[in-house]
Amino acid sequence: MPPRSNLPALFLSAVREKGRPDLFGTRRSGGWEWISSADALNQVREIAAGLMALGLQPGDRVVLVSENRPEWILSDLGIQFAGGITVPVYPTLPAEQVRYLLRDCGARLAIVSTADQAAKVNSVRRETAIEQVVGMDAESDGLTHFSVLRERGAAHLAAHPGLIEERLAGLNPGNLATIIYTSGTTGIPKGVMLTHANIASNVDASIHTFRFEQGDVALSFLPLSHVLERMVQYAFLEMGIGIAYVRSLERVADSLTEVRPNVFVTVPRLLERVAQKVAEGVEQQTGVKKLIGGRALAAVDAAADAFLAGHRPRGLAAVSFALAERLIAGKVREKLGGRVRFLISGGAALSPSVARFFWGLGIPVYEGYGLTETSPVLAVNCPGSVRIGTVGKPIPGVEIRIAADGEILSRGPNTMQGYFNKESETEEVLRGGWFHTGDLGAFDRDGFLKITGRKKEIMVLSTGKNIAPRAIEEALERSPYIAQVIAVGDERPSVGALIVPNFDAVEAWAKEKNLPADDRAALLARPEVRQLFQQEINRHQANLAIFEKARQFEFLHEEPSEENGLLTPTKKVRRRAVIERFRHLVERMYQ
Repeated sequence: MPPRSNLPALFLSAVREKGRPDLFGTRRSGGWEWISSADALNQVREIAAGLMALGLQPGDRVVLVSENRPEWILSDLGIQFAGGITVPVYPTLPAEQVRYLLRDCGARLAIVSTADQAAKVNSVRRETAIEQVVGMDAESDGLTHFSVLRERGAAHLAAHPGLIEERLAGLNPGNLATIIYTSGTTGIPKGVMLTHANIASNVDASIHTFRFEQGDVALSFLPLSHVLERMVQYAFLEMGIGIAYVRSLERVADSLTEVRPNVFVTVPRLLERVAQKVAEGVEQQTGVKKLIGGRALAAVDAAADAFLAGHRPRGLAAVSFALAERLIAGKVREKLGGRVRFLISGGAALSPSVARFFWGLGIPVYEGYGLTETSPVLAVNCPGSVRIGTVGKPIPGVEIRIAADGEILSRGPNTMQGYFNKESETEEVLRGGWFHTGDLGAFDRDGFLKITGRKKEIMVLSTGKNIAPRAIEEALERSPYIAQVIAVGDERPSVGALIVPNFDAVEAWAKEKNLPADDRAALLARPEVRQLFQQEINRHQANLAIFEKARQFEFLHEEPSEENGLLTPTKKVRRRAVIERFRHLVERMYQ
């Protein structure tokens, strides 16, 4: 199947060749409602014509602020059918950050979902070029409702037949499809300019790498504003897969059992919590039940090697796995809907122990790596080519090499055109024909890529040692008592760790030891608890170099989140913000 010349062509082909009655789904009060392929195409055409009636010209930017829902992808495609450029905005961003994005991209139109999102855009509208706001649900003065936009589009099409075809005829592979703003972990957000050809090349590589089946259903709950989830949507469309959209993470568990998806994309944190809950359930048992649960967990880990080799456990391992299947594996698969064939994990590093846990359940998890600037995938583990602890091999059409200082460089048809309105920043990362990722990595002897750190996050100790904090964090986060770690150490004599405890596990341990556990602050202050964590730290960083080991630690009672400004919308820790917020704890560590 040749790659599509542009994203509208991909959608048109999917509708005509792989149409289905349940293309896009959403949860209403009465259950799941589905839009057919034919209806989706009709809506996209009406949205496109409606936007043209509002004055949208080829190359105009349109801001899209919405949670995951069918209207998101319909609006995105409608903008592109009209020759526009979609500028997605995370719905969780505060008005101050939305103001910057609107002003920087120069959009004249905005499409928003709810009244809250409309209020956010309207609060900064006078400081931007926004002339029209369209609301999916929201209704207020000065706002065009989605149904009105479509009605206007239908009338515009009736008056100007062939209008859409004219716009599509002028759409070239090199035209911009989207401007996606990076999360800004190290500074002001930058607008990544991606063309239709950039994204289409990544879609083409994906569908030839993974085994999708027409008739499959996928669940979409990661933000569509994120480039990975969005690119995967186009891949699903290309393969004729139905997509059920989940508006909030609180609905994911219910949606899994209702939709029973065959595949979905996730971030490591969700998988970590599933594995953690299972381990905690076993830990909280006593006597014979705890012994049997421990054996079942061991059987799951042992089964991972068999499944990675392409077959089920055999011989005595099969007998052990039968116990694991009854006590653990079958129950976890049922929680995921019972039909999942594989999962794709991205956005952050996946712990090898968590990856083994899911493989041991008979659920393949394929970890990959990429950036917004590369549309996004550069490398990925895939069927028949998996090595846990790596991000796989480069995808077809992409070249990767490691610079002398360890930085990962890439080039290929998926590389961005540059940063919008930021020429010097573009020149900084696009040099000598290669994109400089800012990440550090190495290939093993079989060509699998391993991420070893972030170039700009390297800690330089006062001893002169350069240390990648992520390796330390991953090691300590293997402890069942530790939910999250932020390593510190810049200009300090040794590494320290800010630790978010897994309170469920710590409180269960405290009850076993007959320690009072109703006051968390008092519990963490107890010498027995500090001793427990010191033992866990020592145990899990035994394989680190002596200069990499955390020598001191402090507890964080507040987990990094988007709400407290310590987590980006793509679930990456804002390391500098964390260190600044908890500077008193950092200072205490080194007193």
